[in-house]
Amino acid sequence: MTIRALLHRQIHSHPMDRREAGLLPDRGIFSSASSKRRAFIKTHGLGNDFVVIDGREEPFSPSPETIRWVCDRHTGIGGDQLLVIEPPSSAAADIRLRIYNIDGAEAKACFNATRCASWLIMEEKAADTVAVETLGGTIEAARAGEYRVSLHIEGIHSDWQSIPLAGPLSQAGTTLENGPLRNPFAINPGNPHLVYFVPERDALDVAALAEPVQKSPYLPQQANINVAEIVAEGHIRLIVYERPGILTQACGSGACATVLAAHKRGLMQSMQARVDMPGGSLDVRIIGKNAVLLTGDVAISFYGISARELI
Repeated sequence: MTIRALLHRQIHSHPMDRREAGLLPDRGIFSSASSKRRAFIKTHGLGNDFVVIDGREEPFSPSPETIRWVCDRHTGIGGDQLLVIEPPSSAAADIRLRIYNIDGAEAKACFNATRCASWLIMEEKAADTVAVETLGGTIEAARAGEYRVSLHIEGIHSDWQSIPLAGPLSQAGTTLENGPLRNPFAINPGNPHLVYFVPERDALDVAALAEPVQKSPYLPQQANINVAEIVAEGHIRLIVYERPGILTQACGSGACATVLAAHKRGLMQSMQARVDMPGGSLDVRIIGKNAVLLTGDVAISFYGISARELI
C-alpha cells in the first residue's frame, strides 16, 4: 500500500463528514492536483518528531515560511523537522529524502528522520531493506523488528576540514569550551558534531552551556553539541543541543558521533553501546574504522491534512 493510499484510508475511515467540518476541500485533496493542502504523516523516533509529506506524485518544494509554519508547535502542525519524500535521482536509491530544519534551512542528514522515512517506504513496498538518498549521501536501511529500523552509516569523518572547523581543533583554544564543557571531540557523521564528556549529564543546564559554543566563529556551519556521561562500559547517557538551537528528545547522528568519540578517546573499549537520551535509547555498533550500525524504534503519531495551503 502506498503512503498516499495509507493516508487516504486513515483520514477517510473516521465516521465524521470531513467536508462538512471544513477539513477537506470540496474536490477532495486526493483527487485534486491543484489543491495546495497536503496530506501528511506525523512520525517520530524516540520523540524526535517529523512531519512527512509525499512529494513523489505531486512535487513539493516548501518555502522557508511554509517550513517554519509546519514545524511550529503552537500555530502549525509541530515537529523538529519537515521531511519530503521525492523520487530518487539515481537507480541506486529507492527514494530521495529532503530534510528541513525548523528555521527553513535544508539539512544534509538526520538519522532518526531517515529511519522513520525508511520504515514508511518498507511498509509501502513490503520490503525489508531500502536505500535512502540524502544530501549527505545514500544510506542503507533495514528492518530490525516490527517498528524498529537499522541504518548502515559509513564515511564518518573527524578531520577538521570535514567538520568543518575554522582550523585544527588543537588551535581552537577556549573558543569551543564553556564551563564544564571542555576538550571536545569534533566529528561529522553526516552533519557537524562536538562531543563533550562530563561526570554527570543531568547536573548541567545543557542549553545555556551549549548555545554560546554552538555560535562560535570557529564553527562556520555551527554544530550539534553533545553532552555525554559514560555510565558504564557500553552504556552512555546523552543529551544533544541541535542546530538551529533546540534540545532534542533524541539524536541519531549524535548517538553515532558520541559512541565513536568515546571509542577513539579510549573511554570505552566495547564496539557496541546503548545510548540513553530523554526520549529513549538507541543502539550503536561500530562496524568499521569510520562506520556504524544505528538501531532504534520508530512510531507513527497521527495522520492529517494541513488546514492551510502549503507552498
